[in-house]
Amino acid sequence: MADTTVRIAVAHYLTWEGYELAPGDEVELPHHQARQFIASGYAAGVDPSDPEAVAKALTPQPARKQLASKAPADKAEGPAGA
Repeated sequence: MADTTVRIAVAHYLTWEGYELAPGDEVELPHHQARQFIASGYAAGVDPSDPEAVAKALTPQPARKQLASKAPADKAEGPAGA
């Protein structure tokens, strides 16, 4: 079974895996790593001492659908000067 990932918003300025993250930036982490991230106090809006908040934060969100850009529709041009 593949490890699920969790999207977490960062609470503080943080350098993580070579990225400079600001409060509100989101990272996607494997479940076990997200648990450590929350326990360390790096997750915005999640009190590590509140089991319900931690459980909610660790619940994977439904996969977001990537919207494919549509090719512009060919419009028939009307008569010039009309």
